[in-house]
Amino acid sequence: MKLKIRFAYQVMTCILFFSSAKISAQVGFFTDKPVKPLQIDAAKDNGSTPDALKLSNDVVVDSNGNLGVGVLNPVTKVDLRSPDNKGLIGLGTGTQTPAEAGGGAIRYNVNGFLEYSDGEQWIALPLTAPTKALVNASKSTAQSIGSGTAVYISDWTETVDLGTTPNGDFNSSTGIFTAPRDGFYLVSFNITLANGTIPKNTFIETAIESDRNTENIQTFKTVNSYPAFQAGAVSNFISGNCNAIFNLKAGNTIKFSVKHNIGSARNTLNDGKLNNLSISEL
Repeated sequence: MKLKIRFAYQVMTCILFFSSAKISAQVGFFTDKPVKPLQIDAAKDNGSTPDALKLSNDVVVDSNGNLGVGVLNPVTKVDLRSPDNKGLIGLGTGTQTPAEAGGGAIRYNVNGFLEYSDGEQWIALPLTAPTKALVNASKSTAQSIGSGTAVYISDWTETVDLGTTPNGDFNSSTGIFTAPRDGFYLVSFNITLANGTIPKNTFIETAIESDRNTENIQTFKTVNSYPAFQAGAVSNFISGNCNAIFNLKAGNTIKFSVKHNIGSARNTLNDGKLNNLSISEL
C-alpha cells in the first residue's frame, strides 16, 4: 500500500513539473523575474531592479539558443563580454588528437602558446603582433596654393607604407591616411613653397587634421609669420611644419593642408627633401 502511495506522489510530481514547464515562459533560478527562457542569478543579488553589475554574474540562454555568461543579450552562441570586464576563457591542455578534437578546437600548450586543430594537426597560433602602421612620403611635384584658402596637399610619393591593406593605409593621390585600428598615431608634416616675393605681414599655416572630434585633438596647426621688414621687398622660400599625436579609431582619417596670405598663388617647391610627411602608429 505504501509503495502505491509513494508511486502516486511521484507521478503527481512529474505531472506538475512538466505542466509548469509548459506554462511558464521563462525559468529562473535564484531570481523571481527571469527575462530569458533560462536565467540563473549565481550571486542571488538581482532583486527587483538589477543593474548591469548585478547581471554580470547571471547566466542566460535566449530563444535563439545563445548562451550569455554575464551578458543579458548574447549575440553569439557563447557570449562572455560582461560589463565587469571579466569575460575570460581559461583553456587547458589536452591529450586528444586533432582528429578527435575536430577542426576549430583550441587548446593551451604547456610551452606557453595556444594551438588550434584543423582536423589533421595541431597548429600554433602566431605569437607576433600585427605590423604597426608606418608611412613615409615626399612630394616633388608643384601644387598651386591659392592665397587665403586652406589647400589639402595631394599627389605624394610613398617610400614606406606598412599598412594592413594591399595598397597600404595611405592614399598617395589624395593625401589621406586611414587608421587601420584603434590607437595613437604620431604624425609629422613639412612643406616648402617656391621662391618668390614675400609681402610684409604675411604668414604660412600648416595643419594636420583628423575626422575624430571626441577624446582627441582634431586639428593641429602651426603658423610661421613674416612681419614688417625694415628693408624693401624680400624674396625667398617660405616653409612650415607641424607635428601631432592623434587618438584615432579604426577608419578615422588624417589629411594635410597649407594656407597663406601672400596675396597670390604660390606653388609647392618641387623638392621631396623639403616636402615630406611621416605617420607612425604608437
